[in-house]
Amino acid sequence: MITAGVFRAYASWVSDTAQGENPDLEEVKNLQSTRQVLEKIFSTARRDRLNRALEGAMKANNAGADDEEVVLEDELQKSHVVDTTLLLHFFGRKGKEDLKFEEFKMFMENLQTEVLEIEFNEFSKGLPAITELDFAKILLRYTYLQSDQYEMYLERLLDRIPEGKGITFSEFKSFCQFLNTLDDFAIAMKMYTLADQPISQEEFHRAVKICTGAELSPHIVDTVFKIFDDDGDGQLSYKEFIAIMRDRLHRGFKQTSRSEGWDAFKQCVKSEMKAVV
Repeated sequence: MITAGVFRAYASWVSDTAQGENPDLEEVKNLQSTRQVLEKIFSTARRDRLNRALEGAMKANNAGADDEEVVLEDELQKSHVVDTTLLLHFFGRKGKEDLKFEEFKMFMENLQTEVLEIEFNEFSKGLPAITELDFAKILLRYTYLQSDQYEMYLERLLDRIPEGKGITFSEFKSFCQFLNTLDDFAIAMKMYTLADQPISQEEFHRAVKICTGAELSPHIVDTVFKIFDDDGDGQLSYKEFIAIMRDRLHRGFKQTSRSEGWDAFKQCVKSEMKAVV
């Protein structure tokens, strides 16, 4: 974007070039032509701002004292309104069309599908499926794991699935849509642990079906267990799984609140006491 300051600097440079020793007349002519175009742009924009300001002042004069501040605020907001593509798509050119829930829902689903396709194609390289290792990398890419922990998960998967059959986009999309109900799934997993029930692949399938109404493919569930089964007993280490999947949902934008004052001091003392023990 060319600002007024940039334009003034440009105009000054054109003037200096024209008055310098042995100026190139053709170059000076082109520069002056460009300057005239920019002058028209800035003069038009300035005229529009003045007209809006005058209209706002007239409305303020016609309004009562109580309404004057409201009118000025409205004019200020109107001067900064930009008709983005989304605004036009949702509410039409005049901004008066209604946005229905089903239309917005479809838009969000299509948007999510496109984002997932971009992520999937980054690893598939044009093939119809990604490897199980690539799937693990996608799940772990937005987490806050240390590098040695990250490598541990990948090596664990390679040891347990030396030759995989691949994961299709349909399987990948279904799993990512399941993550949208992660909080409900976490509650279901908590119920199993409170009842001293192991979280096997069958229980995992059942919990997903209850939370989402859909089913995941047996292969992708088996891959998840190969990644997050800590000791190889066929049971899911669900706390690790939930924590890492929450990081995945935040996609690196997770914000942690910073404690200060007395609370921060107490937390620091507790951490130091644990370190000593």
